[in-house]
Amino acid sequence: MNTRAFSGYLELLRRYGKSLNLSSEAVLAEPQKHLAAAQAYGEVLPPGAEVLDVGSGGGLPGIPLAISRPDLRLVLAESRARRAAFLELVVAQLGLKNVRVYNGDVRQWRGSAQYVLAQAVASFSGVYQLVRAAAKYPLVIVSRKGPGWQQEVLGLPGAQVFHVKQLDQDAWLVAIRLEGPA
Repeated sequence: MNTRAFSGYLELLRRYGKSLNLSSEAVLAEPQKHLAAAQAYGEVLPPGAEVLDVGSGGGLPGIPLAISRPDLRLVLAESRARRAAFLELVVAQLGLKNVRVYNGDVRQWRGSAQYVLAQAVASFSGVYQLVRAAAKYPLVIVSRKGPGWQQEVLGLPGAQVFHVKQLDQDAWLVAIRLEGPA
């Protein structure tokens, strides 16, 4: 584990977190817990996967995942310019060669994605609507969810749950697969 990179990321998050509204107070209060949760996304990603992190905000889960899994190629999609600028700063400061930042509406992104991460963005159905034009099937969507996530899965026809990991008392990491367009 690259502790220097994680420390550098946390320092940047602390420095710019409040002024850019990058993360909740909970993230800054218990950073190790949130870094570990971000790294858990990697459990469902195969070596060398190309990954789209939708609504990257302050970089969770994309930045910790890029640090812990340098084999992955990540695109951090963030529509808000100030947050995207922060992500560019983090990528440059930490020398993350496996990360690109896309500043704009993810529905306008011209790439393709088979693996999509979405933390605190929308329901599974909502995330799918955002990325469906870029989807490569089978499409995998991985997201941190609260209680009631099972109902959310039912709201996306054809979604198959293949990975669930409890992160804490009220949060689960859930991965679903869509074999074709929903």
